[in-house]
Amino acid sequence: AVLFYASWCPFSQECKPNFEILASLFPSIRHFAFEESSIRPSIISRYGIHGFPTLFLLNSTMRVRYHGPRTVKSLAAFYRDVSGFDVSMTSEAVLHSVDGIELKKDAEQENCPFWWARSPEKILQQDTYLALATAFVILRLLYLLFPKIGSFAKRAWRRHTLFPNLVGVHEYFFTYLEQARHKFFRLYPSKRGNLQEGARNATAWASKSLASVSIGEPSTIGRTNSTNELR
Repeated sequence: AVLFYASWCPFSQECKPNFEILASLFPSIRHFAFEESSIRPSIISRYGIHGFPTLFLLNSTMRVRYHGPRTVKSLAAFYRDVSGFDVSMTSEAVLHSVDGIELKKDAEQENCPFWWARSPEKILQQDTYLALATAFVILRLLYLLFPKIGSFAKRAWRRHTLFPNLVGVHEYFFTYLEQARHKFFRLYPSKRGNLQEGARNATAWASKSLASVSIGEPSTIGRTNSTNELR
C-alpha cells in the first residue's frame, strides 16, 4: 500500500492516522507513505496523482487506486476486496475500538456548537428556528434584489436587440445611398451628352460663319477696285 499525502492538506491529516491503523490491521501488507515535498515530479506523473491524499494498492501485476470515504472501516473493506486478506484476529479488537472512536468523532461533530460544522439534517432537527430564520433572510434578500436583477436583465436584452436594429439601419442607409448614386450616374451621362452635342453645334455654326465671311470678302474688294478705275 502506498499513500501520497501533503502536510498542508486537511484531508491528508485525517487520512494519515487511518493509514497507520491499517498498517497494524493488515501486517502482511507493506505500507509506504510519501509526503508531497519529498515526491519527485516524475513519480507524480507516473502514478497520475492529481490531488492529496492518494492511496494505491499495488504489486508486480496490478495497481488499484482507492476512491471513497477515508474512514478505517471503508479502507479496510477496500483492502479485503483488492488483496483478499482479512483483518487478523488480534486486530479485530483494534478495529472495533476504531469504529467506536469514529462514532464518537461523528457525535462530537454533530454536537459541535458551531452550526456550520454540522450537517444540514442535524441543523433542521436541532435548530429549526435558526434554519427558518436563515431561509427567511435569504428569501428576503432575493425579494429585494429581484427587481434590480430583472431591470438589469431587461437592459441587457434591450441592448442585445438594439444592436442588430442599428446594424440594419446602417445597412439600409448605405443601400439607399448606393441606389441614389446609381440614379445620379444614370442621369449624368445624358446631360453630358447634351452639352457635348451643343458644343459640336456651336463649333459647326462658327465654322460656317467664318466660311461665309471668307467667301464674301473678295467680291467687296473687286467692287472697290472697279469703282476706283471708273474714277
